[in-house]
Amino acid sequence: MPKNKNAIIRYKIIDQLLMNGKSVTKKELADACQEKLEMSVSLRTIENDIYAMRYSEGLNYFAPLEYSHQKAGYIYTQPDYSIDHIPVNDEDLNKLSFAASLLNQYGKVNAFQAFSGAIDKVIRLINYHKMQANNNAIDFIEFEKNPPKQGMEYIDQLIPLIRAKRVIHLRHHSFWKDEVQLFTIHPFYLKEFKFRWYLVGYCEERDDIRIFGLERIRAIESLPMHTFTHKIFNPELYFEKFIGVNVPKGKPERILLRFKNKIGKYILTQAIHNSQKLMHNSEDTHDFEYLLSVNHEFIGVILSWGANVEVIEPASLRERVREVLQKNLKPYEILSKQV
Repeated sequence: MPKNKNAIIRYKIIDQLLMNGKSVTKKELADACQEKLEMSVSLRTIENDIYAMRYSEGLNYFAPLEYSHQKAGYIYTQPDYSIDHIPVNDEDLNKLSFAASLLNQYGKVNAFQAFSGAIDKVIRLINYHKMQANNNAIDFIEFEKNPPKQGMEYIDQLIPLIRAKRVIHLRHHSFWKDEVQLFTIHPFYLKEFKFRWYLVGYCEERDDIRIFGLERIRAIESLPMHTFTHKIFNPELYFEKFIGVNVPKGKPERILLRFKNKIGKYILTQAIHNSQKLMHNSEDTHDFEYLLSVNHEFIGVILSWGANVEVIEPASLRERVREVLQKNLKPYEILSKQV
């Protein structure tokens, strides 16, 4: 059974034992989970579960779960609380019906398994309501699925650390280096790009904001005694300057791209960047202006349109794309000579 499902079962067991004002020790919680799951459950695991039930945004329980010295055990400070209690009426249920169908699709994507607790609660409630009305849910929409295989396990760990402004030690294995490196990071932000998740934070060793792929992280350690940086990070302002996650060295500049009309009409409805402006169009072409810094991702976007796009300005970018295209042709030229 996957670990996340085991965790959900443990949350349910803990919830049931604490309902109606009961007081339970960590050992009693661990023993009950161990008996139900038929596997070893440590006190540390129970501690992590309690922390997740209290603080995890992915679960969205925010349980009023505290340790009572008077009762020598854990209790719900709100006696009528349960993680299964969702205060919605019939009107709310009707409004959630469409949302539940969408969530059901998302729930099949690995990238959303970190939030499966919150999604599962809504879907359970909606499905129960539909069963009562003898109305079977119908899947009618499919989302693009190419979820990341690694790194998602760190999201639940990072969210409370970011919210609490905790400095962390990050062990990161770069694609470009053989050894695992240790960084001292002040985490600011989590960002998804092309089905991969990234951590954005101030790096003490680089004295700059850096971006780390979650699938390359090997371990995270909280440093509660370290003071969090006073540097201000505005993600909207930071990421409006470029596309993707490779931070460019240059400043934003005016870029003019000319697309053939077949593609230009598509670009008109789906902008490459928020700064996109239509400058001119004719029977054959659409000219778009952009204000951004050039990085690998933006070069990749240009190349992806092949002969349907031409860089007009600046001359430096035009030359850079020309050089890349020439290099790409060399393997084919060699192969054609051999044939």
